[in-house]
Amino acid sequence: MRDLHRDYGVEIGYRKVWKGKEIAMHDLHGSEKVCYNRLRWYCQAVRETNPGSVAEFGFSTGCRLIFLDGTHIKNKYKGSMLLAVTKDANDDVFTLAYSVIDAENDSNWELFCYHLRCHMNNILESMPLAIAFIHKSEPESWDNALFRGNRWGVINNNIAECWNNWVKPACCLRVVSMVDHIRVERMNMMHRRCEATLGMVKELSPAKEKAVMRTYIESRTLRVHRSCGWKFEVVDGDKTCAVDLNEWTCSCRTWQIHMLPCKHACATIESKSMSVYAFCDNFFKTDMYRQTYKCIINPIPIFDMYEFNGDEGYVINAPDVRSQPGHRRTQRIPSQIQSCLSKCSHCRVRGHNRRSCKEAIN
Repeated sequence: MRDLHRDYGVEIGYRKVWKGKEIAMHDLHGSEKVCYNRLRWYCQAVRETNPGSVAEFGFSTGCRLIFLDGTHIKNKYKGSMLLAVTKDANDDVFTLAYSVIDAENDSNWELFCYHLRCHMNNILESMPLAIAFIHKSEPESWDNALFRGNRWGVINNNIAECWNNWVKPACCLRVVSMVDHIRVERMNMMHRRCEATLGMVKELSPAKEKAVMRTYIESRTLRVHRSCGWKFEVVDGDKTCAVDLNEWTCSCRTWQIHMLPCKHACATIESKSMSVYAFCDNFFKTDMYRQTYKCIINPIPIFDMYEFNGDEGYVINAPDVRSQPGHRRTQRIPSQIQSCLSKCSHCRVRGHNRRSCKEAIN
């Protein structure tokens, strides 16, 4: 309504504008109900244009940790989207898999994780030593609540929330247009980052290079005492830390958590006239970062999609859901944790403002 009034000086009612938007979406992307049956064509097109990709439909190298989450679809038939994402060597979001479902429940999660495992098995074929480890892994090796090892400094699921916000513009599109929009965005992202890696000359990825340099500068004010061999005691103000270069450990545990030398480790490495980069995890090396974006996502021509008539004897129908009255919600309802509480400028306590503050004025 605002755009039409600003550009053409015409005032049109809300209902008429909404219906006009729906007609435009139909002209651009086709019938929302018929689009679901075109998923068969799209999955086949993905497999043909991008060999090695996993594209399935069902009925009810560069990653560290895998994050699973779901987000709501905001088109007429609603539904949800399940996703599996990870972080690359530069702490950027890297998409592993995503799936469109009618509802977020145990059976759909089980189907998604089954296909994700088949996605992962294709990758592991080139890493035979990792297969036995993953097959024998206990929940302590992958469950966030039971994980006992280092998490590379990751203690939340915010990376998945970033992905949800990234695909938010696509969640109102027709189902095929939605998944293809995500593919195009990923294709552009892969290209941009691949081009960026060509100009990298540092030992580590840009984000980790800055982190190591910042830590190295902080280490210059520390005092180092040698214990024996590769063991050291580092004096940091009124505190001391024990560092073992042979085991890559420090009593502050920062090195073990982030897999990059802490300032105490940097001080001991400098005292041995060695390179800090030799004590950084290989995952953060520029070569590994470059390998992550070595593969490309090929374009998928869709000019013949509308000629698909589905002659395999069955049709994929839209989910059986009843639309609620009124326009569809496009903004997420914030959780209780996400809700922003006001902060009093007088007592600096959240939950009230200065006018309702009951603290005594000094």
